[in-house]
Order: sequence, then structure tokens, then C-alpha cells
Amino acid sequence: MVRSAATLFSTRGANATSFSDVIAQSGAPRGSIYHHFPEGKKTARHRRDRLDRAARAGAPSASTAATPGDVLEYFIAMWRHVVVSSLPRRGGAVAGVALDTPHDEADVMHAVNAAFRSWSEQLAEQLVAAGVPAARARAIALTTLAGMEGALILCRAEGGVAPLDAVAEELMRLLP
Repeated sequence: MVRSAATLFSTRGANATSFSDVIAQSGAPRGSIYHHFPEGKKTARHRRDRLDRAARAGAPSASTAATPGDVLEYFIAMWRHVVVSSLPRRGGAVAGVALDTPHDEADVMHAVNAAFRSWSEQLAEQLVAAGVPAARARAIALTTLAGMEGALILCRAEGGVAPLDAVAEELMRLLP
């Protein structure tokens, strides 16, 4: 059910997706909507948690002598997987929620901000562990996240991965 919601949000946006749509897509019983979404359409938190777990499970670490390039290549590969597996229908669920949510829905925007902040901090930590100075790692992480999110949007518009590949090549040049 949560996966169906994330797919619909990334395809249609949060405001254009009803819980009835999620139920129809997932085939789950109506009563389970409140179990999976006790706080409503705040799937940004779920998406963040899922990507956090994936990043922590497979990311290179300082103990495996990862280089800054290894760290960034792993992060880019995760985004490439999202793009390749979702073209041409979807964009990012979190970016879609960010763009589609009115600013007066502070709780939803807080979840979106937390997701982006978590990804950026996690990437910065991994870059520091690979030897990049902390201030530089934070700047590279934020630039990488912005670049990948933007590339995802451009890939959806273009229907291919060329924008992501171009952005990834430029991001690798930021490394010391």
C-alpha cells in the first residue's frame, strides 16, 4: 500500500492522489489505510526511511577504504536506478510532494525537508569518512542532491537518462 502511494504521488502528485486511488492500485482493504497512513499523506517520511536504509546497507565506508569517488558513484547509482526503473511515468515521490504541497501544510513540508536533509547529511558523512573535509563534504552533498533531483525531473521530461548521466559526470568533478 505504501509503495502504491509513493508510485501514485510520484506520477500524479500528492494532491491529485486520493486514498481511494491508493486502495485501488494496491488492492489492499480500505481499513488498512489508517494502519499504513496514520498521519495521512506523509509518505515522504516512508520514502526517506527506505532510501536511508538502502544507503546505509550498501554504501561504501571508511573501513572498506572507500574513496570519495566510490561514495559519490554509489549515491548516483541509487538515483540512476530510480530513474531507469520509473521512466517515463514518474518523478521522485519526495520532490513531487514538495512541489505539490501548499506551504501552509507545514507538517508535510517538514517531512519533505527532513527527507532531503537526511539524504544530504548521510552523503556528507560518507564523504567525510572517505577523506573529504567536512565543510566541503556538506557543499558537495547538497549540490549532489540538488543535481540528482533536478536531473530526475529532466529525465522524466526527456524520457531518458541522458540528463542524469551529464549531471553525474559534472558532480564527479567536484571531488577533491
